[in-house]
Amino acid sequence: MGSTDRFAILMASDERLIAVDEAAFVLASHFHEGVAVDDRLAELDRLAAGCGPSLDALLDHVFTNLGFLGNSCGYYDQNNSCLDSVIDRRLGIPITLSIVLMSVGRRVGRQMSGIGMPGHFLTFDVESGVYIDAFDGGQKLDEFACKQLFTQLHGPDVPWHPSMLSPIGPRGIIRRMLNNLAQVAMNESDHRSRIIATRLRSLLPDASIWERAELARAYEASGDFERASCVLEAVAAEAPPDEAKGFRFAAAELRALLN
Repeated sequence: MGSTDRFAILMASDERLIAVDEAAFVLASHFHEGVAVDDRLAELDRLAAGCGPSLDALLDHVFTNLGFLGNSCGYYDQNNSCLDSVIDRRLGIPITLSIVLMSVGRRVGRQMSGIGMPGHFLTFDVESGVYIDAFDGGQKLDEFACKQLFTQLHGPDVPWHPSMLSPIGPRGIIRRMLNNLAQVAMNESDHRSRIIATRLRSLLPDASIWERAELARAYEASGDFERASCVLEAVAAEAPPDEAKGFRFAAAELRALLN
């Protein structure tokens, strides 16, 4: 089975059955050749060996014994969003470090959830009710500390709401990773990576028509007007009538560039 087929099948599964570490490795295999997903999962098994079941033991194991760190110097490096590189380099951003923490935690019996706080991904330990900042070496946070962190990131004028600490499932985590990858690629004019990220995002079963149309913009930016127009026409075929008209018009404009 190809990696893209595996990704699509995995994302279409019952979300309760999706292992976020597997999904993240399959995602990474599209950006890095030679990522053997099953071997990488076995490597996580080895990383979890010897870790105690308590939260303190888990945090000490991941951030002291294994030495995972937040990559504050190279935050926008694409490798920070690819789980294979994060494990190899012991460096990552909040979301990938949280995946490491959740994955090791699951292997030692701790139930943990991803928290998609805007601007800074966190982990929630269900048993203790503690939020964890994996980017800050496993710092423990309560709700007030999370709010303070949010204010530091966004400023006092951006309103806070407790719903920002709601757990998100594996599909939401993968979508956020793909958003990060697409944004980094766009900023760096890395057309190949942008196309990969937006194509994978378009395969999510709950992808919006706008997320699917973003793939056309990625192809257009790369100069592939033929594929861009085909994507827009496919989106138009399933879009509501008012929106479909705009997609068809944009596709026709792109096709005119081929003449």
